[in-house]
Amino acid sequence: MQQTTESRKRKPVLLNENNITAFLDENDTLLCDCDGVIWTPSKIIPFAKEAVDCFKDAKKKVLFVTNNSLQSPLPRFEKLGYSVQEHDVAYPPLAVAQHLRSIGLTKKAFVVAHEHFKDRLRNQGITVVPAKKEGARLVKEDILALLSGIQDDSDIGAVVIDVDFNLCYDDLVKAANHLRRPDCLFFVGASDSKVCLESGKVLLGPGYFVSMLEDCTGRKAEVIGKPGRLMIDGYLKKFHAMDMKRTVFVGDTLVQDMGLAHACGMKKLLVLTGMAKLEDLDSCDSDLIPDYYINSFGDFYHLLNKK
Repeated sequence: MQQTTESRKRKPVLLNENNITAFLDENDTLLCDCDGVIWTPSKIIPFAKEAVDCFKDAKKKVLFVTNNSLQSPLPRFEKLGYSVQEHDVAYPPLAVAQHLRSIGLTKKAFVVAHEHFKDRLRNQGITVVPAKKEGARLVKEDILALLSGIQDDSDIGAVVIDVDFNLCYDDLVKAANHLRRPDCLFFVGASDSKVCLESGKVLLGPGYFVSMLEDCTGRKAEVIGKPGRLMIDGYLKKFHAMDMKRTVFVGDTLVQDMGLAHACGMKKLLVLTGMAKLEDLDSCDSDLIPDYYINSFGDFYHLLNKK
């Protein structure tokens, strides 16, 4: 109990004009989430681009790590005028494809995800099943018909789960049956359970469905997306030299963003333009408490200009 009490006494440091110079001196690289930090689904965070430019002018490396795998973030970066290269951004489809290739997967991957995710795997030579969904697909409401569609395919070497807007009950049933084989690997891209939007609406994330499969099969999924380390260790580090002790992860969530920073030994910076709020720190695990916080990533533009 004493440890919990002490951990709650530790408060993150608000970055301001009094400590921004020390912050710059102590860090070389910023890894930034996108949604809730740089933009939201419907708008941009004011002065976020200008803040990125200021960090680069200060000779700091700025890279991006997102769990949003619905589409590549590169077109949006380009539209908004960011100078971002392909290997500056990690998101689940790229990291999953890289990992499956690195472990030498030659069998098929049963993928429950949207088509962009599947296409990125196919582009890397991964054989993906089931085939592309086109149009309405109704499952006959008969248990024998359902069971007849569950084939014991020993050539399925991995099950991969991510966001799928067209998720069907039989997709999960088939995934669960493939995972009954101990040699079938189990991966999840984004593990978020929910995404809270600025409109007040909430989206269910793949985390709930992964939990269902884990409970049903007794298997534990390896997390490729945040807070798993593989988007950093298995992807970005292949293209960028980084000293984790001089790297800051900038995010708006505790479990995914601050959790990834803790797992990789990075410093943690929470922005308050997304899902987490300061009051959430009173009840979170001590490992997830950020080192710093700032109201908005765009505030860096004003701080760095004053400097």
